[in-house]
Amino acid sequence: MNKKNKNVFAVFLSAILFICILSGIACASDWSQFQKDKINSGVTKDEAPISDPMTGSSLSWERKLSSNIDIAPIVDGDLVYVATGDNKVYAIDKETGNITWENSSSGSGFLLANIAYGKNMIFVPTKNGKIYAFDAKTGVEKWNVKVSSNQLNTPVTYDNNRIFFGDAVSGGTGSSTDGTYYCFDVEDGTELWSRDSTSGGGYYWAGAAVKGDYLIYGDDKSHLTSVEKDTGITIDEIDASSVFGVDVKEIRSSIVWNSERLYFTSKGGYCFVLGFNHSTGKFDTMDSYNAYIGPSVSTPAIYNGKVYVGSAGALSCLNASDLTGIWTFAVSGDVKSSPAVSERYDTGNGNVYIYFTTNDANGMVYCLKDYNGNSNPVEQWSYGEPGKTDWSLAGVAISDGWVYYGTDTNYLFGLTNKKTISDSGGSGGGRGGGSGGSANILYSTGEAPENIVAFETSIRYMSFGHKTTYEFYDPDNYITSISFDAKQNCGKQAAVVEILNSNSTYATSIEKQVYKYLNIWIGKAGFANPVRMDNMTVEFKVLKSEINESTVNRSTIILNRFYDDKWNSLNTEELEDREDNEAIYFRAETTGFSPFAITYENISEVKNIDEYKVNSSYTKTITGDFQNLDVWSTLVGSTMPERTENMTVEFRVLKSEINESNVNRSTITLNRFYDNKWNSLNTEELEDREDNETIYFRAETTGVSQFKITAEATLEVEDENRKQ
Repeated sequence: MNKKNKNVFAVFLSAILFICILSGIACASDWSQFQKDKINSGVTKDEAPISDPMTGSSLSWERKLSSNIDIAPIVDGDLVYVATGDNKVYAIDKETGNITWENSSSGSGFLLANIAYGKNMIFVPTKNGKIYAFDAKTGVEKWNVKVSSNQLNTPVTYDNNRIFFGDAVSGGTGSSTDGTYYCFDVEDGTELWSRDSTSGGGYYWAGAAVKGDYLIYGDDKSHLTSVEKDTGITIDEIDASSVFGVDVKEIRSSIVWNSERLYFTSKGGYCFVLGFNHSTGKFDTMDSYNAYIGPSVSTPAIYNGKVYVGSAGALSCLNASDLTGIWTFAVSGDVKSSPAVSERYDTGNGNVYIYFTTNDANGMVYCLKDYNGNSNPVEQWSYGEPGKTDWSLAGVAISDGWVYYGTDTNYLFGLTNKKTISDSGGSGGGRGGGSGGSANILYSTGEAPENIVAFETSIRYMSFGHKTTYEFYDPDNYITSISFDAKQNCGKQAAVVEILNSNSTYATSIEKQVYKYLNIWIGKAGFANPVRMDNMTVEFKVLKSEINESTVNRSTIILNRFYDDKWNSLNTEELEDREDNEAIYFRAETTGFSPFAITYENISEVKNIDEYKVNSSYTKTITGDFQNLDVWSTLVGSTMPERTENMTVEFRVLKSEINESNVNRSTITLNRFYDNKWNSLNTEELEDREDNETIYFRAETTGVSQFKITAEATLEVEDENRKQ
């Protein structure tokens, strides 16, 4: 397959994973009607492919069907549904592209009315004025009704056992006329109400939004109508051309509801926003803005204060408040499709990915990245192949790491970054580990594949009141274990560790010296939190071969976690008893799992110096209960000053751990942390106790808590070009 990709990357070694455990929580949401839902939001929390999905190892597939595809697919459960121009309806396995069932409706030609799912049925409008209902699992026809002698051209909107759609007398390239909007009961196809257009305009691609008790839709005479959804009684109607003061022309987008406002476009070349009170069903014409974007039939998608919308030759990003422009991404051909947005990757930085197609002889599907403060979109990837992707009129559907779309050349595509990995119950790179049998592991975390150096997974049961521990053994993985106390019964859950080349896709860079960047994920996004887990810890290692032990200050090696849109240092302690010839081990406390960074500080940074001596420090931190501290004096009972006095702590410094030629013995001091700060204690050397291995000291203290031993050292440097 040919492809364009402005983010070219090397094929990485192994598949990236995010875990869907059969007995765990649901891992994906459905895209069950046009633009996902009854308000036509076009926005999902599901992941989607954010790097080239056409690499040889991905599960992406293509399926050539019987005729042209001019509607957007829909997704429910494990199946993708689509209808073709020869009145065929297909259910296709969303991960393999295999046809599960097919059936026929009626009519032929360009089927422009989008299908919908509801109550285990697929609703298919046709060009010859019929509406069909098929069993979603089997494809068996449940009912069909002759609605009109006109063609049904709007998306079907499903809500609460009812479907809504409109018809029109087609005017060819001009306006349609004589439209009627309908409401049908899905149980048996009974018409509940119908309302003729009062403007004389037809309903062509003009899908309705349901909000509260009201149904809102536009028409080809630039009218916007709000009716009671249960009765069809008119609540409000406006001529948009009069309200906005421009020649609106045909409204051929669906209506989008977002935060008490309605968004739509028109063939007159404008994007519009209009206030709407969903409690009364009334339009607020005092809250109205419009912006010229070029002729459009694209339904906008709104997220994080931004509007994404297609038009002739471009996808535009506008401010949702007043529709002022932010950026425009030019393409060859028209963007008649409605953009779909994945917010899965927004960790507070506004990271979103926008997917859309182009209606052109050289048709393409695009993925753009946007984020807070951005004024120029990033093209993550695009794909087009002559003879397969020509003329893509409709947009995409997103579900569970996949993007689905069809073309006029009869092709349906399923695009993903997923890889195929099976689990036999062990633990290791690319395999799900842990007790309790096998699990299905099938999709990406969304981290940029080119950024992943290594990954490893482990699977464990989460049982209320018990400690859950994930252990890792891959030598390329710097995380050795993850532990927490389970506060809920959650069945089998999986942990994924990704070791990264640079900072995570979900985080900014950190202003520290970084040993390693990594991601840790447990379950679905948002699953790992203090409601389900307590006493969360991460144990990790630092390889001695990868650091300069003479310059790296061990006590400054810490784990940092990115959350609340910033890097946060975690309470980290060295596991001194675990140290071996190859690695130093640490444990850090955390309140969740997301991007992490292991950072450190050098004992001294020496740059462009003329002096031959610089002062630095030696620090060793002691943590734990009093009786476990490295002390000689034993205090009996409470150490409150009211109960004890003349408290002393005797400690030792191993000569093997310091450079005696540089460390100034008189500066070796015991420090105690209290009153929310470090305090130096009166410390004296016990010279008569010194032996070949150790120097001994005594310090005075008024209590026992966290201590650290510090010292000053002198480093000798020959010149600025030599190592210190």
